[in-house]
Amino acid sequence: MAKLEIEISSKAIEKGIDLAKAFLEKLIGPAVEETGLLLKEGVALWRFRNQVSIVNKAKTYCERHNIESKQISLKLLCPLLEYASLEEEEVLQDKWAVLLGNMVDSKQNIDNHVFPYILSQVSLEEFLFLGNVFEERQLRVQKWTEMLEKFRDERPLNETSIYTHLLPLKEELEKRTQTNLLFPHQYLPTHNLSGEIYQLEKGLKDLQSKEQMMVSKIKEPQSVSPKGLKEYQLSNLIRLGLIKVILRPYTNTHTLEIPNNPDDDYLVVDFDMEIESDLEEHSLTELGELFIKSCNEKSLDSVV
Repeated sequence: MAKLEIEISSKAIEKGIDLAKAFLEKLIGPAVEETGLLLKEGVALWRFRNQVSIVNKAKTYCERHNIESKQISLKLLCPLLEYASLEEEEVLQDKWAVLLGNMVDSKQNIDNHVFPYILSQVSLEEFLFLGNVFEERQLRVQKWTEMLEKFRDERPLNETSIYTHLLPLKEELEKRTQTNLLFPHQYLPTHNLSGEIYQLEKGLKDLQSKEQMMVSKIKEPQSVSPKGLKEYQLSNLIRLGLIKVILRPYTNTHTLEIPNNPDDDYLVVDFDMEIESDLEEHSLTELGELFIKSCNEKSLDSVV
């Protein structure tokens, strides 16, 4: 049997490479020769340069914030550098550098192996959206924290003022009550005193309730309006556990028709109430908050 030989000319190969290069240039913008995407060595070199750039940015970040670095495990460092090496967005490259800098900060306790994976899974638009939500939460927490601190500073004075009026009224009420028991014919009115005491005691309870309300406002999750996000982007953030869906129950009632049968021994009324839970709200999760915080640059005010 004759041996089948297939010859491929070098011109045909070169033509195929040229066609591939022309197509890739449309996809990635810069010349293919600069990125070397047709060659494994070129890809490795491009990723290595990315890694070097991000590590140097992390070094500059640590120096700017006087961060005393600590050692981190290879299990954490290797995936971070691996994911970061593929990042093309300059803004997100900076976030990779900040994340690395915060993870090696000995004063911070960031040892979450999922953060590099999450950062590799979000787009620039999704990250910026989460950043805005996190900023809204910070502003809200700051506002309520300042109000709470002011309230706590003023509360002792307010309580003292209430007790100054309350204790003499209670003593007077007790005195009148005893007098009315011993001398009912000389009855002394106590109704007004009881009303004043009730209002003052209510004022004390209101102070406690107001403080609890402020604490709740500080702790409650940050609500998220998905406006501006595409549906698939919102789904991605939910998938990663950065945003969660909250189903708010609500009820639907129907008009009651009560029969007018005076001769019946029992009155039977059918009451229909439907409870639905398809009203969706969204909020930033604790994981989402910690993730954005870990990728955000520390305030220069915190540098000693």
